[in-house]
Order: sequence, then structure tokens, then C-alpha cells
Amino acid sequence: MTSSRRVSPRARPARPGLWGGRLFFGPQRLMYAGPLAPTEPHAHPTFQVMVALGEPVRMRDGDSHEADCPWAVIPPDVEHTVVRGALDVVLLHVPAEGLAGRRLRMLGVGARAEDWLRAGEWLRTCGVARLPVRWAEAEAWTRALLSALQAEVGAPPPTHPAVKKLLRLLPESLDGDVRLSALAPQVGLSVGRLSHLFRAEAGFALRPYILWLRLQRAAEHLQRGASLTEAAHAAGFTDSAHLNHSFRRTLGLNPSEIAGVVQWVGPPSG
Repeated sequence: MTSSRRVSPRARPARPGLWGGRLFFGPQRLMYAGPLAPTEPHAHPTFQVMVALGEPVRMRDGDSHEADCPWAVIPPDVEHTVVRGALDVVLLHVPAEGLAGRRLRMLGVGARAEDWLRAGEWLRTCGVARLPVRWAEAEAWTRALLSALQAEVGAPPPTHPAVKKLLRLLPESLDGDVRLSALAPQVGLSVGRLSHLFRAEAGFALRPYILWLRLQRAAEHLQRGASLTEAAHAAGFTDSAHLNHSFRRTLGLNPSEIAGVVQWVGPPSG
């Protein structure tokens, strides 16, 4: 049974426990499987697909409505908070700019907790019963989740060529000038046109997407054993405090809550 209620926006969740699960991290893949702890309010430029195998997760939206969610689909750039976690949870981040993300946009998921719960009801048929342990199992989970969600969705419209070019350029441009004024000439558009077009096609502004790329780069260094300060500098953040702030704003927790705590799982080599 699920429920929804409105609470005071001043209510703050307790933050006990650790994220002691597995983090499947590699090119175009970010999945966490394990115990889910409460978070601070946050938003990220990805779809988040969530399945709880036992007790539901209590989620709060930006208007302070809450719902108990055995599953959920949270759209990009939408504030959400984990109020009460659970022991056996899978979180899959789906890049909104990719084909799978563009198909998920066609579901038209709203910004309220009850919308996320309703969209996630498709996941009851995904057929997965235990947490993934190996990379291949995480990939099978991903296929099952996306297949369940996209069963009734048609083909999305094609991405504008200038946006496709920009998406190819950005990961290799983080060490340089990534202001709109520098990027627009590289894709043959004016600053205003590129800003409008990117938001229209991706569903969020360019700046949070660049921040997301920097956080991914920082995570790559943390995965290799770098300190928070080393990871921050490598990803273009001023210092570890800057990285902490950006991490909390985007993911609702400090990087120290996963670095050295989660078990990192990468794709097979070779």
C-alpha cells in the first residue's frame, strides 16, 4: 500500500547509516545497488529509476508531498529527497540526452511524488528479484528496467545535429572554456539559439549538465583512490568544499558518504 501526504518544508530527515552497497560505474552507466540512506533535497540532469525489493522508500517532492515508493521514475531537474531509505534498493541514472532518456521523456512524468510512483508502476513487471552483484547482472537489470518502462513508448524525435555535436565535444572540453559564448561558435549557432535549443531538447539548462560531467570526472578519480581534494582539482572544482557543495546539491549527499564505503564495480577490461 502506498500513501501520500504533505509535511512542513522545515522537516529535515535524519541521516543515519552508510551507503554500503555496490556502485556500478562506467561509460554511460551509473547504478547503485544496496542500502539507501536518507538524503538532502537535490536534483540532477538524469532520469532516476528506483526499485525497492523490500520495504518501500519514502520520497518527498519539492512541494513537500511524500509518498511510499516501492518503485519510482524521477525526471531530470526535479527536486526530490529520500526521507526514509530501505535495505535493498536499486537506483539507475539514465542520461536524459541519450536515446533511452529521450524515450523516458515521452512518459511525461511530473514533478510530484505521486507522479514518480505512478510512472514506476510499469516496473512491477520487470522480473528482477535480487540485487546485482556483477557488472553483467547490472546490465541485465538495466535492460529489464528500461524495457518495462518503454514498452508503450514510441520512437523519440531525433536530436538536433548541433546538440549532438555539443554532446560529443563537452566531455573532452572540461579543461577549457565551456561558457556558452565559447561553445556556440563550435556548433554553428548563436549563444541564445544554443541555450534555447539545448534546454528544449535535453529538458534542462547546459550549466547543470556541465556540472554533472565534472562530478562524473571526480567520481572516476575517487574510484581510483584519489582523495577528495585530488578529485576536486582533477574535475575543475576549486577545492574539496566546492566539490562537496556540488555533490550535495546534485545527489543529496557528501562524496565522503560513498568514497571508501561503496564497492566500486566497473565494466570488464579487454
